[in-house]
Amino acid sequence: MIYFKDLVETSTKVSQTASKKEKASLLAEFLKKGRGQEIALGASFLSGQIPQGRPGIGWALLQRALENLDQRHRQVNLLEVNRFLDQLSQSRGSGSTEKKSKVLHDLFSLIGEEERNFLIGLLLGEIRQGALSGLVVEAIAQASGLASKVIQQAVMFSENIGEVARAALEEGINGLSRFQVKLFRPVSPMLANTAEDEKETLARWNHVACEFKIDGARIQIHKDGEEIRVYTRHLKEVTERVPEIVTLARGFGFNKAILDGEVFSVEAEGRPRPFQTTMSRFGRLREVERMKEVIPLTSNFFDLLYLDGEPLFDRPYRERFELLSEGLPSPYRIPQIITRDEKIIQDFLKKSLQAGHEGIMAKGIDSPYLAGQRGSFWLKLKPARTLDLVILAAEWGHGRRSGRLSNLHLGARDAQSGSFVMLGKTFKGLTDEMLRWQTERLLALETHRDQWTVYVKPQLIVEIAYNDLQESPRYPGGLALRFARVRRYREDKSPSEADTIQMIQALFEAGRG
Repeated sequence: MIYFKDLVETSTKVSQTASKKEKASLLAEFLKKGRGQEIALGASFLSGQIPQGRPGIGWALLQRALENLDQRHRQVNLLEVNRFLDQLSQSRGSGSTEKKSKVLHDLFSLIGEEERNFLIGLLLGEIRQGALSGLVVEAIAQASGLASKVIQQAVMFSENIGEVARAALEEGINGLSRFQVKLFRPVSPMLANTAEDEKETLARWNHVACEFKIDGARIQIHKDGEEIRVYTRHLKEVTERVPEIVTLARGFGFNKAILDGEVFSVEAEGRPRPFQTTMSRFGRLREVERMKEVIPLTSNFFDLLYLDGEPLFDRPYRERFELLSEGLPSPYRIPQIITRDEKIIQDFLKKSLQAGHEGIMAKGIDSPYLAGQRGSFWLKLKPARTLDLVILAAEWGHGRRSGRLSNLHLGARDAQSGSFVMLGKTFKGLTDEMLRWQTERLLALETHRDQWTVYVKPQLIVEIAYNDLQESPRYPGGLALRFARVRRYREDKSPSEADTIQMIQALFEAGRG
């Protein structure tokens, strides 16, 4: 039997290990101790995933659950933790907040501080031990004796890395045969990194394909003749929410196909509406027929993953797009160019922004489709905005950043109370010299700490570049920064000059229209 404490101790060892090979070995040894569902849960938790999906829990609910703990500490195994997570996922409707708080309070009362910290990170999607899915794939390969490529392919076509781990360890190569691409079983989407500018995109490829980047909701359409199903980026079926997209897809020139694209809402003159407007419609479960008249949806597609029984993942991007174009009416195909000219890329970016979109995507024309992975084959290029924020705390780094304070907790000033409101975290944009300097400065401002985090006096201002604001239940201000990264420190500014949460909320509301 595997106890949750054992998993957390393994995670800690992994976070303190620099070598990726040693990290994978530690994880492999842990997974080999499991039996049955323990293997699946261990692989999922160490990947930062919860089998039940994100529970929609924010800081406020967690703080309530942590109050007046009974401290009835005992050994809790992985299966017990999963039963508590089942209860969380089943808490819906009236009184669900109280139910979730009680479930978490009962679980927090049974486990120690290290286990609570790990669980909180798991619930918030903020596991930082350096053992996320890519490394867990290597560990599964080591533990099962199978090739990494075979494991990775199975993960591509599965909704759950834990089930892949269990099949690999218990059944070997035969067990992985069931993880194949099939119509009406959604595939984890390929994701993109962010590029600083046009030069970075051209430095990677001789020729680059550029597309409009639409600020909508990622969708995946599965088509078998007249039967259409629509899935989200998180692999949830939403066919009934988007009847106009279903009608649209029935007219496409494909018989059996899987398409990757974005759904978004448009104004009467054809300009895209704000992201929040699209999501208010896309997430709606009731009165869909009425709302499709008020906020109509349309789609643009940019990739074809499967055609008439043949997976296309290993085909080059240019070829996939050509096949997509053959069966897709041009109004529903993403605008695209292929070039090696920086000026043409700049002009295309301006054209996308003028059309009301958020930027462009740059893609290698020979790149495969790596389902569920984020890599350098796809790059996002968007104009950045900046804020001057206060550092509230910082988390210890891992791997190359071990011994340095890395992940920064960012706060905006509340103009009414004078306190600071957390908006998110970032460890991006930091050079080795900045890491060294900020570790010394922040330790000098320390007020207290826990295992992972050093909390500091709110005195140091940092200029943060970000791409957008989004609603978030994780943080007290209800907002979070999308793709935040450090530009520079502003020692010339005092905390009283930090940007206010009121101003940031006004920016968000203006973006919603």
